[in-house]
Amino acid sequence: MPHYTMPDQERLYVRENGHGAPVLVLSGLGMSSWQWLPYIAPSLRDRKFYIPDFRGFGHSKHCKIPTDAEFKTDAIRSHWRDVNCLLEQISQKENLENGIDVIAYSMGATTTMHGMKYGNFAAKIKQYIHMDQSACIRNQDDWQYGLYGTQQGTFLNILDRMLALLLPYSDQHQPISTLPHHVQNELISLFNEFVALQSSNAFISYLDQFQITKYLKIKSLPFQTLDYLYWYLKSYQQHNEDYRQALTSFENPAHFIIGKRSALYSSRGQIAIAQQLKQSKIHILPRSGHALVINQPLLFTQTLNQLL
Repeated sequence: MPHYTMPDQERLYVRENGHGAPVLVLSGLGMSSWQWLPYIAPSLRDRKFYIPDFRGFGHSKHCKIPTDAEFKTDAIRSHWRDVNCLLEQISQKENLENGIDVIAYSMGATTTMHGMKYGNFAAKIKQYIHMDQSACIRNQDDWQYGLYGTQQGTFLNILDRMLALLLPYSDQHQPISTLPHHVQNELISLFNEFVALQSSNAFISYLDQFQITKYLKIKSLPFQTLDYLYWYLKSYQQHNEDYRQALTSFENPAHFIIGKRSALYSSRGQIAIAQQLKQSKIHILPRSGHALVINQPLLFTQTLNQLL
């Protein structure tokens, strides 16, 4: 699988699978490109998928965090720059004159909307499949469907405490397991609070019966090095973008795949936005939370490949 050179000369890994019309797949936070393979398999004969591993994950885990001030605390802006650079290189071997289909889940959808707002990305998208993400992550006077909805204040409080805890280690490209034991314990305690916001904490409580609990919890974090953990958390703390106008102005076909039970992003807010687009269809996964590919994998796969 090829690596593509980014503007800062880091080499971003991009998985390429299939044959036919190109599709760009932008993953959610913590995902690796290989995780998409079971879900896109039915379309591999007719579609060629380009799936980048975002910096810090998968085979791009060794890419350095950009040092430019505008990207050093803004992972979304950095991801958009990488995606835009990737599109320029894909266009050298694919005919993108009529645009490219884009599948974007969670953080990948935020990156897409950032490109729509600041980079004319909408003009390059032939068909857009948007998966369980809010067009505005921060709640506002006229918008209460941001990240964690009515519990956003609690989320931000946990986030602030976690960042304060990690600040002394923020520039260390070292495994999280190298943290002092008391810091690891506090980090896991805060992680438990995150989990409790989303759903039952039963699994964490079950793990607490075993001595390997801390190891499993550390490994379950989506980031495995301290600098990347801090970078992503800081980016979400400072993310105040409102993409509602950029997204609702999209004029080509758009599909919204939504987890009805999503605790991170209210389905009501997502539906309200989807209904404002000129050519949009809404696809509800009735028993799914935010983790669409895990909660209802068969319905998710069927829906996705019908759209492709």
